[in-house]
Amino acid sequence: MFVPASKVEGPKLFILILFNYLFSNGDAHLKNFSLIETEQGDFKLSPAYDLLNTKIHIEDADFALSDGLLPKSIAKGKIKEQFILLGQKAEIPEKRIAKNLTSHEKEVIQLTNRSYLGDQLKRNFIQLYQTKLKKVS
Repeated sequence: MFVPASKVEGPKLFILILFNYLFSNGDAHLKNFSLIETEQGDFKLSPAYDLLNTKIHIEDADFALSDGLLPKSIAKGKIKEQFILLGQKAEIPEKRIAKNLTSHEKEVIQLTNRSYLGDQLKRNFIQLYQTKLKKVS
């Protein structure tokens, strides 16, 4: 991230990418990640938008970034290792990377079960989330 405030914005972007992965957002393409200019003339990550689980509605890719999480030349190992490497490249301390990869599974299930989704969509949503969670835990 070539932004003077990257020490602050990098971890936010990392969490946003992880969120999109965990919640099967096949619409999380590069146009859905942007920077906004502040009144001081610097740049920060824009508020998140287009956050949805596309896979419960259509047959969609696991991850909208068609080239994957990292360039193929450095994307070695499983997705967990790739997220750890991405966190390191964003200069996020390892303890914080590990904390971000942990879950709030109980809360996600509770919120999903209270949602207005139909019962089958709730089951699909939770199953997709838990499958991705296992890959990064």
